[in-house]
Amino acid sequence: MPGTPTEIHVSRAEDGVNGKNPMHGFSVQDGPQRAVPHALLALVTEQQATNAHLAAIADSLDRIATALAKPTVVEPAPEPKRRLWLPKPRTA
Repeated sequence: MPGTPTEIHVSRAEDGVNGKNPMHGFSVQDGPQRAVPHALLALVTEQQATNAHLAAIADSLDRIATALAKPTVVEPAPEPKRRLWLPKPRTA
């Protein structure tokens, strides 16, 4: 048996289209009519998952846009310390 709710509803809809009772698997006359609710539930379940995924993408893009809108202030590097180099006395 399939695992996700969408797969379960699709499997039941296929059983109904094939002339079986979607819930129990025995042959029935009105299998296609019984398959319609399961097909709609599969569609709704998949649409909800798609909407949640798109909402997560929109949230990520919003956070990226907010981060890009903030001005970045780059502080100048501190001046290197100056050292006094005294010449060495020559011995020769």
